[in-house]
Amino acid sequence: MGKNIIIAGAGHGGLTAAYHLSNSGYNVTVYERAAQESELGYEWEDFFDARTFDEAGLPESETGKIPKVPISFYGPNPEHDPIRQTFSNGEVEMHMNRKELYAHLIGLVKEAGVQIVYGCTIYAPILIGSRVVGIKTSLGDFTGDLVIDAAGVDSPLRANLPPYLGIQNTLKQNECVYAYRAYFNRLEGFEDVKNEYKTYLTGDGKTVTTWAVTTEKTVDLLIARFEPFGQDVIDEMYKIFKADNPHLGDQLVLGGQVVKIPLRRPIAVLVADGYAAVGDSACMTVPIAGSGIANSIRAGKILADVIRTDRNEEYSAYTLWKYQVTFFNKIGNSSAMIDMARAFLLSLKKEDLEFFFGNKILTSEDVSFNTNETSAKEMFAHFSPAVILDRLKKVGANRALIRKIGAVAVRIGRLKLVTSRMPDTYSRPAVIKWAQKYEQLFADTSM
Repeated sequence: MGKNIIIAGAGHGGLTAAYHLSNSGYNVTVYERAAQESELGYEWEDFFDARTFDEAGLPESETGKIPKVPISFYGPNPEHDPIRQTFSNGEVEMHMNRKELYAHLIGLVKEAGVQIVYGCTIYAPILIGSRVVGIKTSLGDFTGDLVIDAAGVDSPLRANLPPYLGIQNTLKQNECVYAYRAYFNRLEGFEDVKNEYKTYLTGDGKTVTTWAVTTEKTVDLLIARFEPFGQDVIDEMYKIFKADNPHLGDQLVLGGQVVKIPLRRPIAVLVADGYAAVGDSACMTVPIAGSGIANSIRAGKILADVIRTDRNEEYSAYTLWKYQVTFFNKIGNSSAMIDMARAFLLSLKKEDLEFFFGNKILTSEDVSFNTNETSAKEMFAHFSPAVILDRLKKVGANRALIRKIGAVAVRIGRLKLVTSRMPDTYSRPAVIKWAQKYEQLFADTSM
């Protein structure tokens, strides 16, 4: 074998791996669909863990760290008080425009000597037997010793892998969201309006989440649903936002795209002979928040470290399996638990949410996890047995909610057992058997 590495798509995780591998003497080429660098990234701003660059061994951006922004959660009944996050003074997080983030990462990989080929649409993997040896693209076929799949949620590489490899080809409808995000001007004459991050929980069975984020100059709107939607839904939701946020203007400043995003736990199997998935190709978003920047960048560093330890340059499923095990132990297992919590939250109907808000079942402490808390342990650390018992008492005679809470508790217990039994070494039959058990836990999302 050799050191020719193909990165399929300029995803955050793939670029991170490219940076480290190129600096270690590998010949790395990124093949990207966008026609030029300026087309990378959406006109969105994202919050993510301030520790990300340091943990991934990347030089930090000169800008981006700001005090943590608290979120206020609003239920379907406007008469109920919102639940507001609270943070300690001095806590910070990264806040970057996606295009600025891409400019930072692209600058790093160029300096490291990575080659980037733009305007290259990827069609499918090239296989010899069960090994991935290259990619078919609009610019021709390219071969390499290892293909890193960073081609996104609808990766044509993952979609066209042979099913017998055990890697999930396609995602289910309820495992992806279509997100519309747009920044409108903020109207003057509403000086009493505070800068606020409002997230609305509707319980309507269609909308995953909506928010209105008021800043000094703009109002940032988000609509996220499991099904594609058009301008009619956007116009309808705009009117609802306007009623609760009269300072919302009608001039689009930035954004306005609808983007498909994975919103689930990582896929069960990340590697095959000559192949490794990272970022959205492997569903590495935080299942509640929807952002995969921090997880993807960290995964890119983990992958690069594993590749560099493969002294024989085999890049087989067996040698790459350490990437899978390390990623799941550090990130993936917690993401799966968070996905269980997501399924529970989305199972709540409008009347359930009204009960939660009206009876103060949820508190500020419950929702005060932040972008620096990307593990289930960090997010839910304060839920001691005493706290859980107190909340169950508040739920009281609401038997339907008790059943839902009991169901998710049982599933989380089963999930911990299954994830603890992931094979330590790669054997395709054992890995596929484990993956089937892992995915089966999420097959029925009803609570």
